[in-house]
Amino acid sequence: MIVNILDLRARPYRWKSVLAVVQSAAKDNVAEDADQLTGGLGVEIDYAERDGISVREAVLWADGLAGMVTLYLYDHDAETAGNEPSL
Repeated sequence: MIVNILDLRARPYRWKSVLAVVQSAAKDNVAEDADQLTGGLGVEIDYAERDGISVREAVLWADGLAGMVTLYLYDHDAETAGNEPSL
């Protein structure tokens, strides 16, 4: 189940093909002003990713996972993989 989404794409209007990463939302506990997730809530996903899927597919995939996750969206193509602006 998705509890948070962070869109880290440099090209946020590209929706056909993204890199989607999920991590346990418990890892967000250390962020300043974060809602706190208590332990022992069942399945915890350490890390999983899918590349080259649409934003819709990413959301459906992440929401269908067991446990509470944060979904991170990144640019798919190598040109902007590090979120540097294209020149």
